[in-house]
Amino acid sequence: MAAATGGLLVLGLAVAACSRHDSTQPETSAPTSGPSRTGGPAEGSDEIDGMWVRRDVAYAPVSPAQRLDLYRPAPPPAADAAARDGSGLPVVITIHGGAFALGDKRDDLPVIRALVRAGYAVASLNYRLSAEARFPAAVQDVKAAVRWVRAHAADHGLDPDRIAASGASAGAYLAVMLGTTPGVTMYDDPALGNPGVSSAVQAVVDFYGPINFASMDDQVRANERCAVSDASHGRPDSPESRFLGRTVAAVPQLVRVASPLNYLGRAPLPPFLIEHGDADCTVPHRQSLELADALRAAGAPAVDVTIVPGAGHGGAFPTAERMPAVLAFLSRTLGH
Repeated sequence: MAAATGGLLVLGLAVAACSRHDSTQPETSAPTSGPSRTGGPAEGSDEIDGMWVRRDVAYAPVSPAQRLDLYRPAPPPAADAAARDGSGLPVVITIHGGAFALGDKRDDLPVIRALVRAGYAVASLNYRLSAEARFPAAVQDVKAAVRWVRAHAADHGLDPDRIAASGASAGAYLAVMLGTTPGVTMYDDPALGNPGVSSAVQAVVDFYGPINFASMDDQVRANERCAVSDASHGRPDSPESRFLGRTVAAVPQLVRVASPLNYLGRAPLPPFLIEHGDADCTVPHRQSLELADALRAAGAPAVDVTIVPGAGHGGAFPTAERMPAVLAFLSRTLGH
C-alpha cells in the first residue's frame, strides 16, 4: 500500500511540475476568471450592501485569475490592533463553482452577504480555470489564497487560526481539497507566494461537490431520477476530463491523485459540513455519501451530512434555506 501511494505521489508531483509550464490557452475568448479578469481596479476598497470590501487583491503573481475580494462587516481596525486585543474576525474562504471552466468570485454574493451579516470576514476567490491551466493549478491557487489570507491577517483584522473553506460544485471540490491535503507538498507551490505559511483550514462546507471522478457515472446511473445521458463524466469533453487535461476513463492513477479521498489518513482533518440534493443529476449525491463514509473512517472530528429530498444542482439547490445550518456549523467549529 505504501509503495502504491508513493507512486501516486510521484505522478502527482510530475503533474504539479508541469502545471505552470504546460497550461493550455482557450481556443475561444472564454473568460478565465470574472469581470476583473483582464485587469480592472486593483485592490480598491468600497462598501456594498453594508459590507466593507477590498476588491481584486492579487494573492499570487502567476495569472490575472489569482484574485480575491475581501469582505468584512466594517472596515478593518488599525494594523495589528485586532492581533493585540484578540478581536480578529474568523474568515470563510468562498470558492465559486462552474464545472472548473466558468464562474466568478462575485457569483457567491448571496452566501457572502449571509456570512458577513453573521459577523464573518469572507475572502471570495477566483482561480485558474480549466481552459487556462489543468490540474493541479486550481488546487494550488486556493492553497495560495489561504496562505495569503493567513499571512496578511493582522493587516485586515482577521484571525489566522480560524479559517473555513466553503464552495459549491467545483468550488466544493476545491474546498474539500483544502480540508484533506494539509502538508501535501505538491499543492503548496512556493512560486505562488507566502511559502512556509500554512494553507490548512479549520472547517469545510461542501455544497454538492464532486469527489471521485471515477465513480460519478455509476452513481448517476444508480439514481432513478436521472437520465442515461447524464452519465457523461468519463467523456473526453466532460468538465472533469477538461480539468485533468486527460480523459477520466483513460487515466485512473491521475484520477486517484486528484481525489481528496487519496489523502485521508495522512494528517488530522477538520470538521466537514456536506449538503447535497438527491435529485442532483450533475454531481450525484452519492459522491457526498462516499466522502462522508471515508471521512468518518479516517477519523474526522465531525461529519455533518444533509441529503435534501428533491433538490437538484446549482440554482435547483435551496442554498438560502440551508444557510442557518451552515452558520450553526461555522459557529460550532470556529467558535464565533
